[in-house]
Amino acid sequence: MIEFGFEAFMKVIALDVSFPMALESPIKEVSNYDLFKDSSAIKKKVEDIMPIATGHEREELQAELEGRNILEIDHPEGPFGTKEAPAIVKSYYDKRIVGCPGGEGEDEHDVVWFWLEKGKPHECPVCAQYFVVSS
Repeated sequence: MIEFGFEAFMKVIALDVSFPMALESPIKEVSNYDLFKDSSAIKKKVEDIMPIATGHEREELQAELEGRNILEIDHPEGPFGTKEAPAIVKSYYDKRIVGCPGGEGEDEHDVVWFWLEKGKPHECPVCAQYFVVSS
């Protein structure tokens, strides 16, 4: 039977009697070391990461420092999108993957995923809801 983990490691060490003193010290250090000590955890703030951030990450961090969500794109909600008034999905890029869960109640369906591109309204093939992407 093959054993894994700390117990198996300790059995291998017990069999190796040629270097008992060399192995004793590291084992004590590891066993006495508290890996889950809260006081030793280093908590980083946005200000600490900002000097090394670039591109979109830097824009997001800057917005966070200002107390705003850069695009407010988390779970867009709104009325059912029609051809005249489509559901607006915000995106940083020219296209985005969107999932349509349908309308509420009887109109709800399994999520249908599709690419939504800027300037091209998209109609869900199941519920006929319209979507457009906006920056």
